[in-house]
Amino acid sequence: MGDESAVGDGSMDIEVLDDDVVRRVVGAVRAPRRRPVERRPTERHPPAVQAGALRLVGAEPLDRGQVAARARHRLGRPLDDPSVDALVAATGGVPGLVEAVLDGADGIGPQPWDRAAVLAAWDPVRRLVGADAGDLPQLRDLVLAMSLGSPPDPAVLAAVTGRDPTDVVEALQRVRASGLLAADGTIVPAVRDAVHALTAPHRASAVLGQVIGALEDLGMPPVEIAERTAHVAAHHPGLAAQRTRAARALVEDDPGRAAGLFADAVAAGADGEALGMDRARCAALAGDLPSALRLADEVLAHATGTHAADAAQVLGAVLVHEGLLAHAAAVYRPPADAGDVAAAQLWSFAAMAIGQAEGRRAVWSVGAHSPGLLDGSREAMVRGVQQSLEGAGTGALSTLLGAAAVLRTRGRAALLPDTPAAVAALVALHGGASGHAVTVLREAVACGLGGPVAQPRHRLLLAWTAMIDGRLDEAADEVTLAVRAADGRFGARDELFARALDLGVARRSNDLAGLVEAWPAALDALVQRPVDLFGLLPLGEVAVAAARLGEGPRVAPHLAQASALLESLGQPLLWSVPYHWYGVQATLPAERPDLLEQHVRLLTAAARHSDYAEVLAEAARVWVQVMGGRVDPAVVERAARRLVGVGLSWDAGRLVGHAAARTPDRRSMVGLLQLARALRPAREEPRAQHVAGPVAPHGPATQLSGRELEVARLVVDGQTYRQIAERLYISPKTVEHHVARMRQRLDLHTRAELLAHLRGLLAQVPAG
Repeated sequence: MGDESAVGDGSMDIEVLDDDVVRRVVGAVRAPRRRPVERRPTERHPPAVQAGALRLVGAEPLDRGQVAARARHRLGRPLDDPSVDALVAATGGVPGLVEAVLDGADGIGPQPWDRAAVLAAWDPVRRLVGADAGDLPQLRDLVLAMSLGSPPDPAVLAAVTGRDPTDVVEALQRVRASGLLAADGTIVPAVRDAVHALTAPHRASAVLGQVIGALEDLGMPPVEIAERTAHVAAHHPGLAAQRTRAARALVEDDPGRAAGLFADAVAAGADGEALGMDRARCAALAGDLPSALRLADEVLAHATGTHAADAAQVLGAVLVHEGLLAHAAAVYRPPADAGDVAAAQLWSFAAMAIGQAEGRRAVWSVGAHSPGLLDGSREAMVRGVQQSLEGAGTGALSTLLGAAAVLRTRGRAALLPDTPAAVAALVALHGGASGHAVTVLREAVACGLGGPVAQPRHRLLLAWTAMIDGRLDEAADEVTLAVRAADGRFGARDELFARALDLGVARRSNDLAGLVEAWPAALDALVQRPVDLFGLLPLGEVAVAAARLGEGPRVAPHLAQASALLESLGQPLLWSVPYHWYGVQATLPAERPDLLEQHVRLLTAAARHSDYAEVLAEAARVWVQVMGGRVDPAVVERAARRLVGVGLSWDAGRLVGHAAARTPDRRSMVGLLQLARALRPAREEPRAQHVAGPVAPHGPATQLSGRELEVARLVVDGQTYRQIAERLYISPKTVEHHVARMRQRLDLHTRAELLAHLRGLLAQVPAG
């Protein structure tokens, strides 16, 4: 470049250049092999204005691709994507900062630099904010204040630095032009870190106090102040106080963030022991159960009086989420015995769940004063569980729905061992009122009842209602949402429900491979959680899958524990009836009418007191008749439609399918198959599959119909003709006809040849 002129250290002085040359220089600087240029602080060329003697160009920052290219050139190897992103975030793409960081790279690790150490030793930043700042004290003060959280507002900076507002405006313009500020007006992270490393602690502490005071004077909320100072790692009372206030303001809306702010407050010097309870509660609400367990246990170990009762409530809730209700009852008992009403209620809740009969007889009072929403809802929830153990349990659902309604407006920060909505849904499911379960659960999801920790529970119970109704796609979708809400990690209680849902969906899809695949995790989840009243549904589902897989002995001890639990509670009808219905389902794979009879007798006895039991007892009796070859289409239809009425649409379809497969009368079979299809949920209708074009490797070109392709998939999956018939609501004879027709058309003589051909064929056809 003919217009270049040299300065003392060999860098180029562009102050004397015209605008066109400046643009060319700036373009050259952005190239990977170019060094930054230096210029004096004037306003002649705003795109290239520098702060003092900083070796920076205030041109547009390098984009991500340019940063990656420069890093590759300087390091001799490409950086991976996360490292490039980190370098861009640290430097804001400012060419001089990128160069400085790369100059200090040691070439080790995915991000081979210590940017604070590198930039602290980097001459321009050291000259700006270090002890030898020379003629740049005003810039130094502004950069330090903004590095500690001050906004780039002249009035705020004037208050913090104690300088004349006019001088601050001029200095701020120079800082803006220097390339030290990111697009949002904050100091570029690399420079901010260097400033912190270079500034004496006592000075940083004093300026931080002034920044916080100025922000408070502006009326800035504690949460916003905490955001502006989040990067500051300092022991400072004002910082600790602001973070504590911000955390308390966020407990209801974002307990996870609140927990982090409480931890940051402790790091800034807040009293960790005093905040231990707040931290434990926020961690529990956020679903961080391991941290909540540790923190609550630490608090309980040293607490007395009301503090001990509060710690027991948090620790007990976490233990219940982890499926350890006996431990939770032991934690609740001491404060309950000491007269704490909340602890007494929660002890009763846990005691009933593990079969301790004294829990159902416990009497407590909240006192003469009017209880708060949480107190009233908790009392109603426990009273509802007590009612569910009495007679047919008919009054329980109304009480529990009321308890859920009480908390709906302010229940996001309500930490309980279970939410009233979840308990109401369980009672509804045990009583054949799945519609009420769906309603209360959807309301709980909408209002965030119980905080983030409760949302997976609500989603899994919604999945359960969809599964038993035969809406298997919807059930799978809800499980996916539950996994997302739990951030991939369930407590032991929810884990058992999730794994049981995996089994239930696979079983109802006649997916034997999926059932086999899901079995080990489900068995492990069952072993990890002692049997309790609120886990009878997943236990039943695991037991049915075990019977299908020939794994019954693995589940037998858990079934014995469940039977003993129900016996200790006096065989409560509401909880016992679904348990025996699952007993019916578990005996069906063995096709043993004699075993079915045992459960039918128990359901028939319960039918005298429970409408739901009467529906299930009738269906069980019809199933016994069907398995014995006695099929009365009218009786089957009545039983099936009653099952649909209590939310068991899939079981209804299965009963009709069994009947159709066993009736010798073709007209009855056709009518029953039509009924089965009519009962099937619309969302679960099979999608027809067609193979276009020639696909027969062993013979002439062939086309399979949608029904034939469905049959082919199930044959390859290893299902029997009867299982395929039940899945597709056709007769076993029709399945046999489809298979024979495919074999004839493909000119195949053995079953092995057919299976091999179908596997190759299906590999060419998209699943769906």
